[in-house]
Amino acid sequence: MSPSSSSSQLLPPELWDIILDHLHDERATLLVSSLVCRSWVPTCRLHLFPSLSLSPKHIPRAVSIDALLANPHSTIRSAVRALSLPGALSPIQLYTRNGSILTTSTFAALLPNLARHLPLVTELALSDYPWPLLNSLKTVERLTLTGVCAGPPLLRVIDALPLLAELTLENVTAIPYRGGNCRNEKLLLPTALQKLSIRGSSIAFLGWLESRFAHNLTALSIDTLVSHELHYLGEYLRIVGGTLHELELAFFDVDPLDALALPTLIEPCTNLKILRLHFSSVGDAHAFFAFGVQKPCAPRGTCIEIVAEGVRIAEDLGTLSDQI
Repeated sequence: MSPSSSSSQLLPPELWDIILDHLHDERATLLVSSLVCRSWVPTCRLHLFPSLSLSPKHIPRAVSIDALLANPHSTIRSAVRALSLPGALSPIQLYTRNGSILTTSTFAALLPNLARHLPLVTELALSDYPWPLLNSLKTVERLTLTGVCAGPPLLRVIDALPLLAELTLENVTAIPYRGGNCRNEKLLLPTALQKLSIRGSSIAFLGWLESRFAHNLTALSIDTLVSHELHYLGEYLRIVGGTLHELELAFFDVDPLDALALPTLIEPCTNLKILRLHFSSVGDAHAFFAFGVQKPCAPRGTCIEIVAEGVRIAEDLGTLSDQI
């Protein structure tokens, strides 16, 4: 694929970029191509290094990559779009050559160049709150937080990332919202965030987020929803329901009384386009709606989908009782 000097002069750079883009999943070819022509390097790097994952389990590799980013001749800085940094605040002990402890630091502190030299990261995955990094990566649009404590710190995260459009919370612990002045804080400006997904977590913290989603949230997805936390969802939907277009719920337990409460729960969602309910099995779906529903479950025009074992088993514009 090596062009002659005359042919490379005849073809514009944009055309070579298109050709290299077609090789996006051929890593070996991209590695060779990056050695052919200097002008090809940025496009090759874009496909070779779209994501970067650093772990405290592999400290030498992480430190080496951090040093590479600091090198003024580095060609991967602008290529990285996704950064995964689990255990950023894990304690790391540094030893002298004779084996004595020199100092104790954190994993993130060993990587000072990440925030300064990754200017185009749009996707970030963390398992804690490394604030210097969060305060520096202003280009992040999608954030996944795993195992963190969800509560007031989430407000600070959202405010630190002005372009954040999607937030996913996985296996987080919750600080219940008991009321207070979160709506009276000085940072009540609308945010860019439009989609919130909660996986394997309590939703008791939802009240903390009311001030950050009230004007923009269009999609909400929650799995492992349990009966005794439905009131948290109901209170939250009364604040943000009017902007929602898509609501996806997966029930951890099967209680027919929850089905009776569903219409009232979703009543504030006046602009809802899709209501998707997930169940572990078809039997669970039937058991959930054993008592039916007392009134239409969603606003007129809403597409209602019932999914069991990953397969859609019902879809209608009418009430859920007509579908099961």
